[in-house]
Amino acid sequence: MTREPATFLALGALVVHGADGEVKLSGNRQRILLTMLLLEGNRVVGVDRLIRAIWGDAPPATARSQIRICVSSLRRQFASGDVAATIETHKTGYRLRTPESGIDLHRFGQLISRARGEAADRPDLELALLYREALALWRGPLGEGLGSPLLDTVALKYHEDYHSALEDCYELELRLGYHRRVLGELTHHVSEHPFRETLIAQLMIALYRSGRTADALALFRDTHRRFRDELGIVPGERLQSIESLILGATDKTTTDRGGLLDAPAQHPCPDEALLFGQPAAAGRIRH
Repeated sequence: MTREPATFLALGALVVHGADGEVKLSGNRQRILLTMLLLEGNRVVGVDRLIRAIWGDAPPATARSQIRICVSSLRRQFASGDVAATIETHKTGYRLRTPESGIDLHRFGQLISRARGEAADRPDLELALLYREALALWRGPLGEGLGSPLLDTVALKYHEDYHSALEDCYELELRLGYHRRVLGELTHHVSEHPFRETLIAQLMIALYRSGRTADALALFRDTHRRFRDELGIVPGERLQSIESLILGATDKTTTDRGGLLDAPAQHPCPDEALLFGQPAAAGRIRH
């Protein structure tokens, strides 16, 4: 399904779209303020919170007047760029009025919630498409490059939501028999996040099913060494079980009763570009 492009892109470097294209914003203060308003999506954000986001614990004496100047400037830019949003002044702060469907981070959250809420009732392929639509919105961390400690803290939630959705999506796609198609993406994500055990487990399965048994076992050995040397622990039960199953399958001593290592027949996809053309490709994903 084709959707209208979002007006506000906050997952990554902040971008604002008006009727005639991108609207140029001036300075980090404006960007931080607008990002804070976008986070709340049609709810009032207190002036004190905006000040903390921009200046931290050491705001200047003129902070409140500078907030007013930033808001006035954003209003002018919205008007000149014909942006589908207004900024309202309230007693305690400001509220951005705009459809939530036009804010990428809210659209992202809605799609993920929908996929998880409908997991029991939808076929795996439809769920995978929902996840892919959500993941395609991710261009990088919330507040990227703005240097706001408060925004960096808030961004941690979205960062974890992104990776959880990514893992859920790969789980579905492995069940659909797409192990070869997701192999490159999984390899990239594991190299970027070598302590996320779910991604490592999924990569081990994808490697084994793609006929790369030695690489799957080497990945486990490297992970075991990394966990031991850097964390002082061993990999979790799932990774150890997968290694045992692979070793058992290799020497025919273990039966994979759950069919974990068996490669299912690839599920036909009516539009493969929709499923595999949407992920933020390994080269442009920023975590």
